[in-house]
Amino acid sequence: MTLASYISCLRIVLIIPIIYLTNLGFWENSSSFYNYLALFLFIFAGITDYLDGYVARKTNTETQLGALLDLIADKLLVSLVMIWMVFLTHNPWIVAPALIIVSRELIISTLRQQIIKKTGKNNLSVSFVGKSKTTIQLIAISMLILAREVTEIWLLAMIAIWFAAFFSLYSLFTYISEWFKYFSN
Repeated sequence: MTLASYISCLRIVLIIPIIYLTNLGFWENSSSFYNYLALFLFIFAGITDYLDGYVARKTNTETQLGALLDLIADKLLVSLVMIWMVFLTHNPWIVAPALIIVSRELIISTLRQQIIKKTGKNNLSVSFVGKSKTTIQLIAISMLILAREVTEIWLLAMIAIWFAAFFSLYSLFTYISEWFKYFSN
């Protein structure tokens, strides 16, 4: 495994303390410390999404395994923390965007796998729209974590998570229209 692959694996591992710390923040009296630490780890995990690709390109160690780990790490980080935020907040306004975001990730993964199965190779690259979608999701989820402490930004966090959901749908339709040629045969 390459350094970039280890960085992707770190992103997956960081999900555990992020969820644990937000849970402590939910139950403990000193919730601010735990929530801010969870926010810091989540932001750090988001930065590793860009760091792994940068390291792979700079060291000329781009691999199929690295690309797969990067995709899995992104989807796990966003989906699991988003689902956890729904559980912690019990806010019905988060449920719909969470379903949209998680469903998009599952649909794209399934379609990508079907195209690879059909063509026998992985010639599907991540687009600018896909990377932008991930960035928007990471910002919106960060705002949700922060809004648990800074209630004044709760409305802004709601707007951000709904924007992330709509941008996720846009990204889904962009990928489907691009990949349609693989299914039309």
